[in-house]
Amino acid sequence: MIASIYLGISQNLVLNGDFSQYDVNCNDFSFGFTGSANTNCVDDWNSYSGSPSLHGVSSNPHAWMWSGGTNDHYESIQTPVAFEQGKCYTVSFKVKTNDRGNQDISDHGTVNLRAVNFQNGSIDTEQTIFSNTIGTYLGNNWHTVTTTFTPNANYSRLLINPLYTGGVKQAEMAIDDIVIQESQNLSVDFHFEDTAGTHKNTFCEGETILLNGSASKGEIHYFIDAWRRPSGSLGSFQYVSGLGWTAGQLQTVNLTNLFAGNNVNFEAGYEYEIKVALGNDCIGWLPLTKRFTVLPNAALDPNFTMNASCAGNGTITIQATAATTNANQWWGLFETATSTTTGGTQVGPIQGGTSVTFSGLSRTKNYYIKHGVWKDSDKNCYPWQEARKIVPNSVSWVGYTTDFTLSLSANGGLVNVNLQADPNPVSVYHGWQVYDVNHNVISGFCCNSDIASFSGLSINTWYYIKHGIWNDCKEWQETRRYFRVQIQESENNIGGFVLETKEYPFEPDSAYTKEINELINSGAIFELFEEYEGSSFVEDDKEISKVEMYPNPVPAGRVLTITTSTTTDIQHIELVAFTGKSVSVSFKKEEDSILLDIDAKTPKGMYFVRIIKGSGEVITKQLAIQ
Repeated sequence: MIASIYLGISQNLVLNGDFSQYDVNCNDFSFGFTGSANTNCVDDWNSYSGSPSLHGVSSNPHAWMWSGGTNDHYESIQTPVAFEQGKCYTVSFKVKTNDRGNQDISDHGTVNLRAVNFQNGSIDTEQTIFSNTIGTYLGNNWHTVTTTFTPNANYSRLLINPLYTGGVKQAEMAIDDIVIQESQNLSVDFHFEDTAGTHKNTFCEGETILLNGSASKGEIHYFIDAWRRPSGSLGSFQYVSGLGWTAGQLQTVNLTNLFAGNNVNFEAGYEYEIKVALGNDCIGWLPLTKRFTVLPNAALDPNFTMNASCAGNGTITIQATAATTNANQWWGLFETATSTTTGGTQVGPIQGGTSVTFSGLSRTKNYYIKHGVWKDSDKNCYPWQEARKIVPNSVSWVGYTTDFTLSLSANGGLVNVNLQADPNPVSVYHGWQVYDVNHNVISGFCCNSDIASFSGLSINTWYYIKHGIWNDCKEWQETRRYFRVQIQESENNIGGFVLETKEYPFEPDSAYTKEINELINSGAIFELFEEYEGSSFVEDDKEISKVEMYPNPVPAGRVLTITTSTTTDIQHIELVAFTGKSVSVSFKKEEDSILLDIDAKTPKGMYFVRIIKGSGEVITKQLAIQ
């Protein structure tokens, strides 16, 4: 619905209002306006009094007039304009004036535009269109003036002149670009919308209500007031509050905030009628009313359940199910730098539905799920409600195991211990290491194989196997088992060798678990194990078999002693952290031992001591620093 008043077409009723059409063959450009058709130079214009001039340049002239003297003389120009009684006209022009340095002229001389009728060469009836002091427009710069005019009768001519009656000094004015138009349409149109710009006539309690009046035209000020009645009532609307007149054009206004300034809130259970009126200098009051309803809020439960599982590829899958099923659903997954439910980067598309699945997640990253619900209704409001939950970063599975089996094969005095991980139903990484009973690492393999084989182990010597698994679902967990190969006769023997095993009671502390999982999360475990992959301990390397370290663990700041059969071939020793970072360690050779100073600032944790011989052979031992 639109309320409008049509006020005519927009065309200039003044012909040659910029004075550009004139007779270039006139004898005198300066005195271009006369009262005689034979001598007048300017098309559609002539003088009413005096001898007005064309000033400026021939390509861009303007009219110039003066007033003064003892007989109240003034120069004036006139042109035909058909003013109709009761119509509204917009009048605009450019003007500049000169008071000749006389303050009285500035204060009391005037610029005048009149609508007139002539009879027998004299003014019969007239109405002032515009009048203002000379001093308002002094200087060499043009001033643009715009005004409106509603005739009280029909007039046939436009008359322009300066006027000063204070003495011989003259008041001067120049005028150009005169435009008179019938005023354009005045129309009022508006709608209600929310903060997202959605057109609405029904709002929830507490929701911000906007009035968009940008479709209205022709106004210079607007008026808004509010009325209401109970929802469903057919009774009269009762006045609530008004905002009065506001200058300017009606655009988008926040009704909620504006009426709150009058201590008025739009309450649930009421139908509101908003009256908007527009006005301008021609039309004082053009109203339009429209209505909206405020509904009460009803609660929705945004809660949801999460079912976390480990997919076959070793990544986390989350199935989320909404508690409220008869509502609109919004689901988003976000990744954050820390474990939090704010901010972050959206992962994948926004989903809908009562149950959704997020897959391919990694326990090394932080995620949360944001779930929103809302509902549209014509009786109650179910505004957006949301819940957020952190995605678990450790998910196990049915059939989870870190166990393994051992078997052996033999060749002469050397034996191979073969390892086979018990199967898991999902993809996992494997870490295999063999240690002597002094916790020195003998060899290790990683990371994609569920089998491993260690060769060159000594007979009748106890070792233990450490087998750990991990993936994007679950962090590192491990099983350890002692074993040794004996020579004895037994119906279970294999080639004269028998494999003896026993349990390794191991409960990792938090520091150990944190360290190894940081190694995994950073990816350094892959680089670290590649360096030692395939290394073996050979029986015929007597020097290596006799290397021992003590104390192990060693306190930071103490001396570590390494005993070996010979120290003459040792060229370099490095301390290697689990992250793969290595530092050279100074050492002192004695007859059958090597002394290493462990820096007091060395962080606690598990390390490898790497002994490099002149032959290029590398001996690696595991060391704990306390």
